[in-house]
Amino acid sequence: MKLLHLANFNSTNIGNGALIFGTERVLREDLKTELQFTAEPWDEYVIENAFGPRKFDEGFVDLVNKHDGLLVGGAVTFNGRAHLTETGMRFNLPLKLWPRIRKPIIFYGNSYRFWPSQTYHNVDKLRETLEYIIHAPHVFFGVRNDGTKEFIESLLGFHSKKILSIPDPGMYVPAEENDYPEIAEKKMNVLISLNDEDKQDRFPSREKKLRFLRALARVMERLVQEFDVNFILCPHYFDDYKIMSEFIEFLPPKIVHQRTVSTGLLTVPKTPYFYGRYAKIDLAFSMRIHSLSPAIGLGIPIVPLISQTRVADFLEEIGLMNLGVDIFAEDIEEEVYMKASHALSHGTEVRQKVRRAAATSRERTLRVNEHIQQILRDCGASNAGDVGERYHHTYDESI
Repeated sequence: MKLLHLANFNSTNIGNGALIFGTERVLREDLKTELQFTAEPWDEYVIENAFGPRKFDEGFVDLVNKHDGLLVGGAVTFNGRAHLTETGMRFNLPLKLWPRIRKPIIFYGNSYRFWPSQTYHNVDKLRETLEYIIHAPHVFFGVRNDGTKEFIESLLGFHSKKILSIPDPGMYVPAEENDYPEIAEKKMNVLISLNDEDKQDRFPSREKKLRFLRALARVMERLVQEFDVNFILCPHYFDDYKIMSEFIEFLPPKIVHQRTVSTGLLTVPKTPYFYGRYAKIDLAFSMRIHSLSPAIGLGIPIVPLISQTRVADFLEEIGLMNLGVDIFAEDIEEEVYMKASHALSHGTEVRQKVRRAAATSRERTLRVNEHIQQILRDCGASNAGDVGERYHHTYDESI
């Protein structure tokens, strides 16, 4: 079976790689058929060809119809940008062209990134598109379990069991076994992933941002007194370098010069190598969602640094909210220190807790993929444009 996989294949934000590799891995493991994925770079379908020449048009429809199905990867899809005038989301294929797709369409773990201060443009088009999806049985609409379902339904003003919340596929990213020079032998390796994207919306004020960074720096000082620690600053995208630079200003020279190293950025094909270092660490301070979810999938102790609602919703949904810390909490330093110290002192206990959450998510993902298997099998048998009329499938609300 050949699937056209629309995802951010050309991105230097490694979180896209976690989604891509994680999705393809679990589909290969769970679907009872041999799968071939054709990479289609979604990040080149951008307004005014800012990134590339590709367009959502008749040519895209023809490309889909040459495959056995379309897999719309789990990238940020609902961001409310003004230029998304066709559908109100990043999958901006004009709605009049959707009926020409004769193959199953699988949305797999798509998410939102939207802040309360922003305006979601083209809600009417999003509503029109979702109404089509809801009444098209050959379309599977699975959004990430980070509050995306609730967010979309709040915009639309109605609920639908067709909008399914499914586990973040970034949890299933493969980790390559390799040597990593930043990993210090015979030390406790603590990885720190900060996030400076959307900083005007993420941080209510510069004072609160600096208060958080100062508190995290003090935590590092306290951990050094208790453990033999090697700190690894791990940027996932260029924005992260800005906040890393600010953070370093609060660290004592001894920690900066003798206890701290940094990694660099990599492109999507190097994803298993990038996350291979995660498999070797003792603790992750994760501000980025795709530092957090891969660490969980790998069974790594975590202290999630929560700066946005969707991270809190994800943790709540998988039962790990008690590991997280709101970065704007009044007692943030003490909270982060206590949870980090506990994770380093009781690594086996924390790992077991994280692994149980990951195993529960994997079981749920299997049920999701069995559901998709049926859609691909039944819809794929039809080559006619009226596949939606021919196929009648009951959606399982337990997913």
